[in-house]
Amino acid sequence: MIDYNEKIAGLRAEKGQLLQQAEDLVQQGKYEEVDGLSAQMDTLNSQIKSLEALAEASRQNAEPVYDGVLHSPGAAAGEQEDRPFANLGEQLKAIYDFRKNHVEDRRLQRVNNAALGANETTGADGGFALQTDFAGAILESAVQQSPLLNRLDRYTCSNAANAMRWLYADETDVSKSVFGGVQMYWAAEAATVAASKPQFREVKLDLEKMMGFAYATDEMLTDAAFLSGFFGNAFTLAADRLLTESVIDGDGVGKPLGLLHSKALVAVDKESGQAAGTFVGMNAVKMQARALPRNRDRLVWLMHPDLEEQLPALAIQSGEAAKFLWNPEGGLGNFDSQRVLNKPVLFEDSCAALGAQGDVLLVDPFQYILLAKGSAKQDWSIHVEFLTDQNCFRMVFRCNGKPKANGPVKLKNSTKTRSPFVTLAARA
Repeated sequence: MIDYNEKIAGLRAEKGQLLQQAEDLVQQGKYEEVDGLSAQMDTLNSQIKSLEALAEASRQNAEPVYDGVLHSPGAAAGEQEDRPFANLGEQLKAIYDFRKNHVEDRRLQRVNNAALGANETTGADGGFALQTDFAGAILESAVQQSPLLNRLDRYTCSNAANAMRWLYADETDVSKSVFGGVQMYWAAEAATVAASKPQFREVKLDLEKMMGFAYATDEMLTDAAFLSGFFGNAFTLAADRLLTESVIDGDGVGKPLGLLHSKALVAVDKESGQAAGTFVGMNAVKMQARALPRNRDRLVWLMHPDLEEQLPALAIQSGEAAKFLWNPEGGLGNFDSQRVLNKPVLFEDSCAALGAQGDVLLVDPFQYILLAKGSAKQDWSIHVEFLTDQNCFRMVFRCNGKPKANGPVKLKNSTKTRSPFVTLAARA
């Protein structure tokens, strides 16, 4: 399956390089060459818009991914999956009719058997397994629509697994070696060199449970089309917000471990005499200097929305002139987001409050891993609220996440550590 977001990110990075070249040419007064770069950026903008349209079409027809393939576990490649319901609302209405009116719909059993293995029960915790394409589309939509989540390193584990283990190179010092111990030498003829080997650490992620509830009246439940659109969008937005909050500030207890709680997080000191609650140009410059030198094209700013009004004045002094570090949406590069030091700015209210450590971060999102469970374990249950004539739908997702890095990295000939996750210290 094509990763449209990765291709879009690549085009945006290419556009950013062209913008930097254009700015240099403007300073040199070579305006004719700037016209050529502007035409190239227009072409890239058109390509990005086309890919975004394809990504949206792919999202609307999204299928759940199991271990890297597009069919259910145990099904042969190309085998047609059993999808008895035409849309999400149709299945919800069948659940409602079964719970309240005891009208049995054999299609519910077909979905449950496919998800949980042949059985005569109604699913885990008394609920019904959501048809795979509906469940997959909800979670996939939450990830694809989020400007942060769609940049993470994402994996899906099979229905049989409740945790994942893998090995990472334990790399916290690259001043003499890489991958925690691999080293190369210049060697004279017939000379021997010292042996070296990498150091690895085992990483384990146990799936946690993310649960959501939605209430509907009997009147709402008679309209399957309305249920599909309303509940699908509602749970997509709720999953997006909860996952984003956990990725940024989760404590790792029954939920993902957030960036602000990572052992690799580096905090840059405020400037001498810096006013409380402010973000100044040298903060941005020094934060970028503490990011790892490689893969900087993936860096993004995460900021609390209260910082936005300070960005247009973000600058550093260069002689008698001020060099501004902020670019608005659109502008010469026609960017779809604001930028600082040519890195996208994502405004997230899950960041710390203005002036506290964590209100602004510069991060490489690909250094965060997000693990999700196959959609066969995403269940719905319904309970009748007699006093209010409402029915409660419950949806369960299994997922978890954590930063890949285990600590800051030491470089050669430097006393400063670097990290894929950098924040600004408190300015109280």
